[in-house]
Amino acid sequence: MANRDITSANSIIILSCPELYPSGVRLQQFSTDQSITQGDEEMASDRIGVDGKMVAGWVPTIKTVNIALEASSPSAEVFDTIYKHSQANRKVYWLSLVVAIPSTGKTLTYKNGVLKNWKLLPDHKQVLDPLTAVIDFESVE
Repeated sequence: MANRDITSANSIIILSCPELYPSGVRLQQFSTDQSITQGDEEMASDRIGVDGKMVAGWVPTIKTVNIALEASSPSAEVFDTIYKHSQANRKVYWLSLVVAIPSTGKTLTYKNGVLKNWKLLPDHKQVLDPLTAVIDFESVE
């Protein structure tokens, strides 16, 4: 029988930053309906000439990953730290991310990333909204 397990509850996500978290940090306490998503990746650039003939070529693209954490997540402090160091030192900190998905047997390794978006304050509603980190990576294996 084929593997039909699609649980995400046992996935492991580890973020590394050589200057701040060289051993890596296991992220935890994700948002209820989202934990991690990768944006659609553009694989090709194409166009069509006035004669109706199409041409196309492979293009390198940034791989955008969104990580959604509950406002109470201890992992929010990791992103707070990266944000604060970046602001104080006026520089980016390079990140890598390993996502292990036991249910599908996949492990993805994202390399050469930077924290692109983060906010220190969760939206205040009846309960605090999740916080989302947006990281752009150069490559994924």
